[in-house]
Amino acid sequence: MPADASRLPRVLFVIGSLDPGGSEGQLAELLARTHGTRIDAVVAMLSAPSDDRHVTRLTEAGVPLHVVGVGRTRPARVLGALRRLAGLMRSWRPDLVSPWLEQSALVAAPIARLLGVPVLLARRNVSGHYAERGRLVVAAIHRAERLAVLATANSRAVAAETVRRGIPPERVRVILNGYLGTGPAPLPSRDVVTLGYLARMRTEKGHHRLLRVLGELHSDVAWRARLGGDGPLEDEIEAEAERRGLTDRVEFAGAIDDVPAFWRDCDIAVLLSDHEGSPNALVEAAAMGRPLLATAVGGIPELVDDEVGALVDPDDSAAAASALARLVSDRALRERLGATAARRVEERYPMDAFVDGHCAAIREALELARS
Repeated sequence: MPADASRLPRVLFVIGSLDPGGSEGQLAELLARTHGTRIDAVVAMLSAPSDDRHVTRLTEAGVPLHVVGVGRTRPARVLGALRRLAGLMRSWRPDLVSPWLEQSALVAAPIARLLGVPVLLARRNVSGHYAERGRLVVAAIHRAERLAVLATANSRAVAAETVRRGIPPERVRVILNGYLGTGPAPLPSRDVVTLGYLARMRTEKGHHRLLRVLGELHSDVAWRARLGGDGPLEDEIEAEAERRGLTDRVEFAGAIDDVPAFWRDCDIAVLLSDHEGSPNALVEAAAMGRPLLATAVGGIPELVDDEVGALVDPDDSAAAASALARLVSDRALRERLGATAARRVEERYPMDAFVDGHCAAIREALELARS
């Protein structure tokens, strides 16, 4: 606990950025609900966000925000982040530093330990896109993660990977993502079935796999796919959709501001990622009463099974197309699976449990650091 038990614990959260994304949104929701009442929070970003929705949410909640990675080149940004983070820790004197996502741990955890500040690691991916970096960088990230006195994971699969990386299992806490929505909505009343795909357009999110599956999807019922999200592969994915003759069936909706409205317009939620920790997009779609079709990777099987949709092998596009065809052709099946999905989210992903879990982890990390 803080040296002065009468004040709130000071926690410095470090994250790559506050760009649109599930993990970023979870952090914003956590701090908007706890800053000034349960913790005293500050957020340091390694780079400036390209979108201000999470920044606005946190600013309105009174959370101080700092961009510490500034510079024209990557080395300059990294050195700047190290220097500014160290300065922030010295001036603000946090009780705890919490790197949120793997890359942040590489920068923040060593500085915190050098300055005698305990580290609470928030792990949210089985293998984040940082893993595309060189082996030496990945190994350094794993070493930095092991400096934490406690780690949180948002699925059992992420917890298992955390232990594999060298953090003792007794120092890992599973805290599922939180969701607070408006409840399920009826499926759209139209003849064309809409497949929703909501993910940033990065390599691991499976957009190329989706287009292969759509190329093999055969159904007597009319369908279309709506892709929400932007990202570095957007032009490449649009070009592939054109090459496969899917231009008339695939809509690129860009960044989505109103997620419930996106899923309200869809009949089925699809996500064919290479790896996932606990995908918020599927949780949000399920909460709206949409059946789910997803790859059996990472933490996805902890949400998706044949009671709420279908799990598919990431290498079997024919099986994915067949499962998708069944959902497209049978509205009653979609309604039944979607209703079960909505109940599952209500039972497993309450926002209060998410917030309480992270606040408990903060207290426990401080107690471990003192012992």
